[in-house]
Amino acid sequence: MTELDREQQRYNALMESGLLEMEQIPPFDEAVQTIVRALDVPIAVVGLLDREWQLIKARALDPQEDLTALTALQRTKRGESFCTHIVETHQPLVIRDTAVHSDFANRLLVGRYGVRAYLGVPLISSAGDCFGSLAVMDLAPRRFRKSEIQLVELTARLAMLEIERLYAPATTTATTVKERPTPEVKATQPEQILSTNQIKTELLDRLLQELRTPLTSVMGMTSVLNREIYGPLRRKQKEYLKIIHDSGQYLLSLVEEILLLRDLNDTSVVLSLTSVDMEMLCQQVLKNLEPVAFRREQQIDIAVESVDRIWTLDKDRVQQIAYHTISHIINAADTGCTVRVRVNRTVEDDMELSVWISHPWLGESLPTGELEIWELPVPTPIPTEEIDETEVTDGDRGNDWDDNASNRQTIELLPELQKMSLDRSRDRLGLLFACQLVRLHGGRIAVQGSPTMGYRYVITLPDRG
Repeated sequence: MTELDREQQRYNALMESGLLEMEQIPPFDEAVQTIVRALDVPIAVVGLLDREWQLIKARALDPQEDLTALTALQRTKRGESFCTHIVETHQPLVIRDTAVHSDFANRLLVGRYGVRAYLGVPLISSAGDCFGSLAVMDLAPRRFRKSEIQLVELTARLAMLEIERLYAPATTTATTVKERPTPEVKATQPEQILSTNQIKTELLDRLLQELRTPLTSVMGMTSVLNREIYGPLRRKQKEYLKIIHDSGQYLLSLVEEILLLRDLNDTSVVLSLTSVDMEMLCQQVLKNLEPVAFRREQQIDIAVESVDRIWTLDKDRVQQIAYHTISHIINAADTGCTVRVRVNRTVEDDMELSVWISHPWLGESLPTGELEIWELPVPTPIPTEEIDETEVTDGDRGNDWDDNASNRQTIELLPELQKMSLDRSRDRLGLLFACQLVRLHGGRIAVQGSPTMGYRYVITLPDRG
């Protein structure tokens, strides 16, 4: 599915929801009032994005501030809206100081209304369509804490759940009538009759969408209870709530993985090339894999050079390549390590995506189990006490790797994995799937490194621009 197709699908879902025609939407009103009080910010708004405009559907303004001009603001052009970025990426947008942010310093909210700090999160339906954003703003620079971002995200999820509970019946009926073919169409166009496999796939898709909604509710409710908003909890109660929340988050990540596979076109078709922001793509992958890493007490660190962010690639396939490669490393690595992801440009102007782990005792390389599979020596780790963290950054640690590119040992993964055809574990299948997608894209995936530098999985893809 192309970006244009996704936007059309999103717009159709927004129109069918009926939200654009509503003058007042109580769940949105409650959301902005709640978040203004909780975060002590002067401005909170809900905006829905149609083809050309962001329409303001709810707002809460601090009466102590001179915000008369914002009271009359009903809509902003799509190009002027911060919301556009959120809808396109499905990710929160956090800006500490808009005045020094090159992409947003000249927007309407900054120049005319004096907004200096901005935090916006997506409003996503149970079907995965982003309708707009819930945003909070301040008139002075402000650094939003992670807990504040999570609270706004939770408020947005709960508002969308309440809206779908209140208004879904009419929407569902309209959608069903629209999608159901008439008997005459079936008679005159028999080729449109769905096959058994198509029906099974569509049914699976609907079941997954329905599964995602209660999972989101479980996570939202447990988060609220765990913050003891409705009264104190005993230690064991908090422990069990955390287990429920983490398990729900993990299940939701698995649902998202299945839906990503469901949306991916057959690998035999030609590539669907588009301009891809690799930093945003990696952040989307990170969002899906964070619950998996959290369960294993791991962190994920992503580094993308700003000059190497935009590439001409097949976005869906590259996202799957990154997802399955990083997921494989997460499951193979020990607890307490950091999974590192780095994107840079090679001397041949290809995109190079490297994945490895950093462990306080094992050093920087692939997990020991992976080295055993490829019959590689375990590198001698540098003792943690010998590394001056104040002087050595992650980028500096990569210099030796870059400077010694010609000395790296290389093992191509695809032919080696195909020899291991009897291993049908999920992780091995995921890595094999990534290899096939890399081959389709005209690139390669390999183990590279040496006993002194350590080893990494390195994916090289040609820039098709």
